[in-house]
Order: sequence, then structure tokens, then C-alpha cells
Amino acid sequence: MESKLVLSIEHLKDICNINGRAEFYIELASGLCRSRKEIHFDTTSGTFDIFNEIDDTWQIELTEEELHSKTMIPEAIEKAALFYCGLQLWGISNSE
Repeated sequence: MESKLVLSIEHLKDICNINGRAEFYIELASGLCRSRKEIHFDTTSGTFDIFNEIDDTWQIELTEEELHSKTMIPEAIEKAALFYCGLQLWGISNSE
């Protein structure tokens, strides 16, 4: 499946809440390498859970404010470097 550019935090929330966690990557060094992430947005609590594949760490129950202060995700969106891999890790993949 073709990767899709994440356009905004709201777009990220929509993708992350389709069926569970969704798989993403941030392009680094002008696309020479990637930082893979599994991200889920919980609409009930309004928080994000992020699994960072590079070092096998979890960031749980991050508010949108913490997403800005504790992750590279908003900066990656601004730089058109965050991509949805097209894979939902729970449920059925959505072809958005």
C-alpha cells in the first residue's frame, strides 16, 4: 500500500482512530532514513499513545500539548515528513 502524507494534527487524529493503532514513519535526512512509529489517538481521553520502534519505547497518554513538547511529530507534519503507511494494527486497514 502506498504511503500517505499526514497533513495536520487533526488528520493524524482521524487516521489514528480508525481501528486502533496505525503505523507511521518520519522521513529523516531528506528521506535517507525513517523513524517508524505506531500511534493511537483515544477520542474519549483526547490523548495519544506512541510506540517508537527505533528504541522500543512507549509514550502513553500524551495530550496534544505534550505531543508538541515531547515528540517530533508536529514538526514532522509541518515539514511534510510524517507519512501514514496504510496499515492499521487492530481491525481492518482503511484505504483513505
